[in-house]
Amino acid sequence: MGGDLLRAGEFQRRTRLSAKALRLYAEQGLLVPDAVDPWSGHRGYAAGQVERARLIAALRRAGMPLARVREVVDLEPGARRSAVARWWDGVEEDLRRRRTWVGALTVEPDDGEEDDVYEVALREVREQTVLTAERRLTVDELEDFITTAAEEIDAHLTRSGAAPAGPLRVVYHGMVTEDGDGPVEVVRPFSGRVEPAGELRIRLQPGGREAVTCLTRGQAEFPGILGAYDAVGAWVDAHGLERAGSPAEVYVGDRDVDPDEPHVEVAWPVR
Repeated sequence: MGGDLLRAGEFQRRTRLSAKALRLYAEQGLLVPDAVDPWSGHRGYAAGQVERARLIAALRRAGMPLARVREVVDLEPGARRSAVARWWDGVEEDLRRRRTWVGALTVEPDDGEEDDVYEVALREVREQTVLTAERRLTVDELEDFITTAAEEIDAHLTRSGAAPAGPLRVVYHGMVTEDGDGPVEVVRPFSGRVEPAGELRIRLQPGGREAVTCLTRGQAEFPGILGAYDAVGAWVDAHGLERAGSPAEVYVGDRDVDPDEPHVEVAWPVR
């Protein structure tokens, strides 16, 4: 091993990283020793690796996952600062969502304040041909997928000379959380002739009955919309009905409508 290399102990003193951290970063390919003695196994680091080690440590102290550290550590300073800022924006959005969850779980009920009352009713739905996009994803990816899939579906209908024949539905075939990945299906009824393309598929949406409640945009804000799912489920049980499929959100109003205007229905197929 060359005499100009720093032995592991000296490198640890300069970087204040533990032997465990150095081993982990080496295994991850983030901070590989410049040389390893084949007989003794002693590791040697170049002096230039000290600054890299300190950068990795700083990113980790900020809470950046190792996979993301690997993406940003070799960027030029300006690009790295931008990448760190984008990552932190995502962290703050995640914290905002978690804060909302915790608030819903810890708020004390106010005896003087009435809870949201959801009017649930049965309605008949007819059989329809629909164009869909389906994906397994976690909650962090959900909003972008819905927006992108809806745009792709409507654009494909336009290119095909077909037309939407009903509001957009987002069907939740499974729970979507940080751990549960759905799947989620974005569905648009249409009229005309369309061929499948890429991830877009055509299927027949069966007719039947569904229990449904309509929410204003204000009521649909998370976590309020969760109460609507609970209300529809409780109504189905109380009326002796059986769930016959996956629940869906049916978008009957634009996102930018007034908070008191109808925005989304929560619908559950029943029999």
